[in-house]
Amino acid sequence: MGSAYEVAAYALRYWFIAAVLVVLIAVIYISYKEYQQKKFVMTEISQFGGYMKIIGGPREFVGDRFGLRENNTIGSAPDCDIVLPDRTVKRNHAVIFQDGDDYYLQPGQKAPTKINGRRATTAHRLKTGDAVSFGDVEMRVYFKRTRIENDH
Repeated sequence: MGSAYEVAAYALRYWFIAAVLVVLIAVIYISYKEYQQKKFVMTEISQFGGYMKIIGGPREFVGDRFGLRENNTIGSAPDCDIVLPDRTVKRNHAVIFQDGDDYYLQPGQKAPTKINGRRATTAHRLKTGDAVSFGDVEMRVYFKRTRIENDH
């Protein structure tokens, strides 16, 4: 009886070690895949001067990112650079354009556009972290740092 117990204890000891190794390998694999995905996204975004991320609006779009180039048309029309298929977004809702190192948002006529909660009617210089709304779709803007600014 003693030898059967010893064999069972011996087998369980190594089973537990094998289970721990499987979990450890799974964690490493998942972490590596997440790293590869983040690296891919950052490589894709690096070709742009910045990007916009949807933070509010239709649930299926939250988290989507759109790279910003020199000129970007935003709207629900399929020929826009950034297409937001939402009924509250006009066909040609706004334009984000680059002037020097700065990006500006120019809202379309009669297109409900807000920057940091305030209605935008004319061109406005954007900064990293600004919240921009096109109808019911809210986005946050992020830009690459191109120079060091002193805001004092």
